[in-house]
Amino acid sequence: MKIALDIDGVLADQVSAALLEIEKDYGQKYSKSDINRAHWSFAGIEIWTEIGRLLADPEYVMRVPLIDGAQNAVKQLAMHDLLVVTARRPNAEEATRRWLRRYFPCLKQYHHAKTGTKHNIPSDVLIDDLDMNIVEFVRSDPDRRGILFLHPWSLNDTDIKNYSDQVYYCPQWQSVVKAIEDIDVKS
Repeated sequence: MKIALDIDGVLADQVSAALLEIEKDYGQKYSKSDINRAHWSFAGIEIWTEIGRLLADPEYVMRVPLIDGAQNAVKQLAMHDLLVVTARRPNAEEATRRWLRRYFPCLKQYHHAKTGTKHNIPSDVLIDDLDMNIVEFVRSDPDRRGILFLHPWSLNDTDIKNYSDQVYYCPQWQSVVKAIEDIDVKS
């Protein structure tokens, strides 16, 4: 089974890292629970715009922490064909690949997905933290499965419920591994 793993919100705790920089740069303190939708803004700045700015700095990229349990789970899933997928801008690719080599040396396949192209990912399963990406992926093929890695910003009024037979909702990596086991048994 080929499994695509998104980086931000799945492997990398991008939002926590960005919130630390927002506090340092703007003097405004927020928590992950404040980010309740994908297009959340602070002081008129959308968080994804800020993250894009931050990702241009290779030192920042290397400081982004891991999502709890990610390394162990990826080791458990290593018997599958794993593919990293990201919509990070190309100017962050070299640092992103260095970050991946540091924390996930077993992840060799890398797919750059531009916004709105997750249906083109060559895999059977997509693990992502945004419902929009999961819906786009499973809508493209009824045999595909999506795992929504739940965060406060993960659900954004999409029609994801229409794909309930194709989607698993997982709040942490342990439940993701169980979902993969379930998908594997059913396929």
